[in-house]
Amino acid sequence: MVAGGLVGLLGGGFRYLLGLADHLRSALIVQAHVAPVYGVCATLLAVGTAAALARWMVVRFAPIAAGSGVQHVEAMMRGEVRPAGAAVIPVKFIGGLLAIGAGLALGREGPTVQMGSTIGTLLSRSVLPNAPDRMVVDAAGAGAGLAVAFNAPIGGSIFVFEELTRSFTPRLVIATIGAAAVAVAVMRLMLGDHQEFSAGTPTYQPIGQLPLFLGLGALLGLAGAGYNALTLGFLIVADRLSAIPSLVRAAAIGVVVGAAGWFAPALIGGGDVLAQGMLSDISAHLATTSLALIFVARLVLGPVCYAAGTPGGLFAPLLAVGATFGLLYVRVVDLWLPGVPLPPIAFAVVGMAALFTAVVRAPLTGMMLTIEMTGRADLALAMLFACLSAAVVATAVGSEPIYDSLRCRMLAAMNGSSGPVEKPLSAVQAVGLATPG
Repeated sequence: MVAGGLVGLLGGGFRYLLGLADHLRSALIVQAHVAPVYGVCATLLAVGTAAALARWMVVRFAPIAAGSGVQHVEAMMRGEVRPAGAAVIPVKFIGGLLAIGAGLALGREGPTVQMGSTIGTLLSRSVLPNAPDRMVVDAAGAGAGLAVAFNAPIGGSIFVFEELTRSFTPRLVIATIGAAAVAVAVMRLMLGDHQEFSAGTPTYQPIGQLPLFLGLGALLGLAGAGYNALTLGFLIVADRLSAIPSLVRAAAIGVVVGAAGWFAPALIGGGDVLAQGMLSDISAHLATTSLALIFVARLVLGPVCYAAGTPGGLFAPLLAVGATFGLLYVRVVDLWLPGVPLPPIAFAVVGMAALFTAVVRAPLTGMMLTIEMTGRADLALAMLFACLSAAVVATAVGSEPIYDSLRCRMLAAMNGSSGPVEKPLSAVQAVGLATPG
């Protein structure tokens, strides 16, 4: 609970400053259009410089802070790597503000999860003598970080059981829900007690629509497999361009993002504003071609930005992509079944959970996060059907869960370097089911 309180303070401050950065970026881009020639140059320079600075912080102070950080936390839970050092916290905080605030399509949950885990590590190692007890606090801190990022204490807790530790024990449950509850309470005291997204009013959901949600999930299973392939593919391209300094590569990606933001400011950044637009009546006024362009642009922009190697996660950008695809799906189904009234926002909400499941392969986490963020518990059954088909299809086409793939890449890159200084824990010991020896 102490760790959760600290995560709530740090995560709440991160979210507050990131919100200010988002508003400032949008306002400056609008103002820059007054002098187009100088404005576009200034925009490209500013975003490119911010991305390069974020990457420099990672290279100089904490290389393990690159990207999401979730894969490192998972590897630590398995005893495959050492816990992150204290330097990760300022690098994730400041680097995340620079990268995401400048407009890179990355999620705020990556920094908060790794910062939360590191807070748990620093605290637990100062007061707890046994390694399994420390691991429990580490995992709970990471779950509190996700809970703060999405204002979803239950979803953040389930993330620990389903994804980080893949274990469910009384010790782990008590520690995790305690940390998540306190963290979100502190964050809400700082930022207010508001739901993340307004997504309409819960209503009765006809059973006859469930096959349509099953189809939505299947298509998003393919989209999720493509998203994973793009993410890994751009990372491979970045590896092959190792002759170019990583700061230059990050700056180049920042310039691309700045160019996209110059023409469509809402298209860049973490995607919260875009996702809310998809979940509101505004989406009804968008042409189908516009929805398709938004979907394709965000589907590609997220993996491109992740290849920059700056702090930032993968979760949040998926929300806007999944919601946009859900709206596109309704438009297409309407052409085939013109007499069937379909609620677009319901399909957008379910699309968020289904794409998350296809990419991460953690359906319970995806569903609970979506329900807590949107308040649409009436869509729970629809989410179950969509997430089921998304997971099955993504697995059937050979797509590995994204964090398993990123963890393998990280461990392969570390091969030949100095390994963990502590003896790796067994899977049982790592989640606190047994004591050492």
